[in-house]
Amino acid sequence: MQKIIVTLLLAMLFIPTMAQENVIKGKKERLYPEIKFEKTNHNFGTFAADTALLECEFKFKNVGKADLYIHQAFASCGCTVPDFPIEAIKPGECGVIKVTYDGTHKAPGSMRRSITIHTNGKDEMTKLYITGKMLPRKEKETPIIKVDED
Repeated sequence: MQKIIVTLLLAMLFIPTMAQENVIKGKKERLYPEIKFEKTNHNFGTFAADTALLECEFKFKNVGKADLYIHQAFASCGCTVPDFPIEAIKPGECGVIKVTYDGTHKAPGSMRRSITIHTNGKDEMTKLYITGKMLPRKEKETPIIKVDED
């Protein structure tokens, strides 16, 4: 009786791993999802500090043979926020990661931020980058009031 129980327990452990394997001509091939981005860099170009709330999209496709899950997406700075799909991306399907950059309280000049994507794919980690150059804020003209000193 104990042998039957042990055998059933071992079988239950190996069934999930066998579900992700494909046997081709006697060789076992592991089925992985694979994320492929149209681009991994986005350049906002030159932008004014007054309009420093910018958005872009990184489109991708699951070119693998299993469901793709994005576990985590985080940016190198709190001024950059990625928004990613939480549902499974089936093989052959596409998805989008939206990135918002808020540079309203940042110093002017060149910027480069990274977004790290963690998936269950063959390559578990992918880096995306946004770049640009923020111009200084326009100085508001202070009115000059002349006072007669009589």
